[in-house]
Amino acid sequence: MGKGVAIAIAGVGALGLAAAGIFFMAMMVAMMGSGHMGMMGGQGSNPSEETPQAGVNQVRIEDFAFSPANIVVDVGTTVTWTNYDSVGHTVTSDEGDALDSPTLDKNESFSFTFQEPGQYAYHCQPHPNMKGLVTVRERD
Repeated sequence: MGKGVAIAIAGVGALGLAAAGIFFMAMMVAMMGSGHMGMMGGQGSNPSEETPQAGVNQVRIEDFAFSPANIVVDVGTTVTWTNYDSVGHTVTSDEGDALDSPTLDKNESFSFTFQEPGQYAYHCQPHPNMKGLVTVRERD
């Protein structure tokens, strides 16, 4: 009789775990479908999928994306990133340390003045699917 009870409890436990797993997966699907991607890291941003925007010096961090994610500025331009999400984000160079913001909380900003021409690829450290690109050109 003791073995039967143990097997029955183990069986209920396994079913309980399976039900919990199904519930978790359903919640993840619902979050992804509704745009609530906070704990997943969001949709992200990809500068290669955007047309470069010239003359822009303000970048919004919103919905787990840099917007615009692909900008072109002249040497000497200061670009400011402002976080409008409720979670922290960074502006971090892919290579080197030109862009190295602290974690920006909601409504905090980070600014950087570009003194050298070139391409500056960057990402958000805690959310690496958030990517951006600043192309700096010589003044005409």
